[in-house]
Amino acid sequence: MKKALNTILYSLLVILLAAFIWSTVRFTTYWAKDPVLEADSAQLSYYYETYDECRNAFIKSIVKFSTDFDSVKSGNFYVHGKADNDLTINWCYIPAQKTRDKLLIINSGLHGIEGYTGSAVQIMFIEKILNQYIPDNMGVLLLHGLNPYGFKYNRKTTEHNVDLNRNCITHDQNFDIRNQGFANLTGFLMPADPVNINNLRNRFFHMTAIYRIIQKSMPVLRQAALQGQYDFEKGFYYGGKDYEPQIKTLEPFLVNLINDYSMVLNVDLHTGYGERGTMHLFIDKPEDEAVLKGVETIFEGIKIDWGSDEDFYSIGGEYISWINSLVPGVLCIPMCFEYGTLNSQEIFGSLKSIQIMILENQGAHYGYKNEKSEKKVKYMFKEMYYPSSPVWRTKIMADSYEMLSRMVKNFGEFKME
Repeated sequence: MKKALNTILYSLLVILLAAFIWSTVRFTTYWAKDPVLEADSAQLSYYYETYDECRNAFIKSIVKFSTDFDSVKSGNFYVHGKADNDLTINWCYIPAQKTRDKLLIINSGLHGIEGYTGSAVQIMFIEKILNQYIPDNMGVLLLHGLNPYGFKYNRKTTEHNVDLNRNCITHDQNFDIRNQGFANLTGFLMPADPVNINNLRNRFFHMTAIYRIIQKSMPVLRQAALQGQYDFEKGFYYGGKDYEPQIKTLEPFLVNLINDYSMVLNVDLHTGYGERGTMHLFIDKPEDEAVLKGVETIFEGIKIDWGSDEDFYSIGGEYISWINSLVPGVLCIPMCFEYGTLNSQEIFGSLKSIQIMILENQGAHYGYKNEKSEKKVKYMFKEMYYPSSPVWRTKIMADSYEMLSRMVKNFGEFKME
């Protein structure tokens, strides 16, 4: 009997050791694979590699088409900071050419580094969709680079480490929201030392994370990490203590335009969440029946990942919710386009995403132990939000053209009862 028990014990130890080795190798080498298709140079022509190149390309695209419509307006808002005085949110407004009934807003760069893809999609929209699909009763507002600091310096946050998509608190709320889950995990989520990519904590990050998951479950860990928090200025997804300067500047500008229309479709462009190379439509399920009907009609037949579903996470201070609250008398229909990069809906992709967020934030505040750690973290962070893969970029652009064309048509035909 004793021999049999020893055999069982040794077998279990071997299995556990094999599982440990397999999971460590799998996590260390993990990266999502591209979809299977050919890269298309025509689709790639919309992408640029620096903030300045993206901004210049956006401005040039505006100049090209401005004579095709009456009363086109464009301009910029400077976002001043200590790091850089040449940071701007650029915008272009094409008013409805006849009846001002519907307004389409397309935003890019709310999470700075995600602005590269958002900019490319906006330029494609200008050059391929504006003249073909926009009806006479629809105006269009394009907001380019809402977070120019993060865009230019490859961060998600503003210069103040504020996540703009947690900063847009509606006026019936305040900045005292408490994320107790994040507070309970600060030691795990906010290491306060220079990044060393090869230390034990980072090599075996997945084991610590799995332990937390066993304790709390994956949805709880994801919610604590991603919901947004307002207590820790050096933590990621920090929502701030007051509105960031560009939000204060945008409010009267948006209110003035929205007031001219009876209905708004507000599309916010993001990268990161979801299956690699897949466009996800992602919002909390609207409680307002008219808004829900608008979403379901305009995006009929398209899968929507409701943020309120069990497998997803909710956030506070969301930009599209804030816009929807600005003019209560106007029907505002929100939608986020999320372009997946790292298969974050899967366990290893989700853990990898959280680790990269932790490392980038840690490096921004406490620096790096060595050059190798800095290069690797910054490379992984940019690849997570702006993949260099020509295949990924081709797929995203092709899907964006198809979705935006269909969306504009459906929005043009949509009627309130």
